[in-house]
Amino acid sequence: MSDGPQMSGMPQMSGNPELMDSFRGWLVAIGAGFSTGMAFGTIYTFGAFIESMADEFGTGQGTASIMLGIATFLFFGTGIVSGPLLHHLGPRPLMAVGGLLFFGGLAGTSAVSELWQGYLIYGIGCGFGSGLFVSPVFATSTAWFMKRRAIALGIVATGPGIGTMVLVPLAERLIAEQGWRIAFRFLALIALVTFAICFLMLRRPPVTMNFDPRPHVRRVTRTTAFWQMAAGASLFSVPLIGSLAALIPFARSAGISATAAAWLVSIIGASSIVGRILLTSFASMLGSVRLFKLCYATLPVAYAIWLLAGDSYGLMVVFALVLGIGYGGYVALMGDVTPHLFGVAGIGSVMGRLFFFFGVGSLIGPPAMLFLQEASGGTVLPIALVTAVATVGALVIRPMTRDPVPLPSPADPSPPARLRAQTATAPEGAMPAPQPQPLLPTAANDSTPRLPVQLAPPSVWITVPADTVAGR
Repeated sequence: MSDGPQMSGMPQMSGNPELMDSFRGWLVAIGAGFSTGMAFGTIYTFGAFIESMADEFGTGQGTASIMLGIATFLFFGTGIVSGPLLHHLGPRPLMAVGGLLFFGGLAGTSAVSELWQGYLIYGIGCGFGSGLFVSPVFATSTAWFMKRRAIALGIVATGPGIGTMVLVPLAERLIAEQGWRIAFRFLALIALVTFAICFLMLRRPPVTMNFDPRPHVRRVTRTTAFWQMAAGASLFSVPLIGSLAALIPFARSAGISATAAAWLVSIIGASSIVGRILLTSFASMLGSVRLFKLCYATLPVAYAIWLLAGDSYGLMVVFALVLGIGYGGYVALMGDVTPHLFGVAGIGSVMGRLFFFFGVGSLIGPPAMLFLQEASGGTVLPIALVTAVATVGALVIRPMTRDPVPLPSPADPSPPARLRAQTATAPEGAMPAPQPQPLLPTAANDSTPRLPVQLAPPSVWITVPADTVAGR
């Protein structure tokens, strides 16, 4: 009957459910926002370093950008390891080890004498180090909230926007005044202090399920919806990470000053904050999945604007604004859409796998754009390529379901009858009802209406009072 270690056929819930949506949870969300902001913001400053490093080492910018590709692949790809570690260790040890590696990666990169050394030191230190904690802190924040999850994750996801907005122009100024090596050392010091503070703010979720999440995660990864999200993540990150690496060099080739070019990346970070907070505030009204798809659809629009911009700084600013809003909403809503579709059981592992596919695209994007620019002698071809990739990604996730995905256990290969009935009667493209699950009594002598909450495989349901669960 069971394919994982469960007690009496039911997972045992431990902890203090009353702390859900509490002040403690908001502190965790803020700490997660600062830590991810430092990690994302620092990684996204690399576009400001490419030209200086390529000049010093006598390489093309495409060769220098491989350092970013490796770092971002490990940054996101490590989530496939850090997710399971989160279930065993909690977020604080991962924050401590990852933060120290990140600090060491920045400090070590400032002293490299060959570019290949940067591939190793920056990639392992900053990429693998941040990968140890970025996915876990997102997942931990998710598990602290039920009613206000979308808003809380909007706050968490605001961190990368603030980090990008502040750190990119700071890095560009440091490079111009002190050189790229001093700039890396300065960023290393800021990172060390930030991660120490965030370590103190993080805590394990207030409610944990004592059961093996691996069977549930395996069922999630066999669903069509998971693979739509995974493919979409890779196709999203190719143009996004590629453009964050290439935007400053491309703008410089169009005659834009280094400071103005750096501000374009800063504008992406600032406008992403709008996407993260404003769009997530409409999640309950319009549906997280619907907004998730709309955010993705802004990507090809943004790149089409960049393609038409030429040497117009004004159109580049419009591109940065549109990209930032769409990218910010997409990242924030992923943290709400994932548990909505697949449940919160094993959420760290599920999100870690999605982050891995995001990392695959990140490895491809930066070198592809900069090598293609060098080969073609211009920016039109690489921008046209990422416009096409973004369009394909938007089409891939368009048919993705908006309803929680039934995950039958091996003993019961068909979805529960109530879910089959819902799926059969819901009209094509219809918005889900405010309460997608019917009210169920827990026993014949208990008439208290309760909602089933999918914290485990759908053959196992934990019931909580209906008035404590916000309908989606």
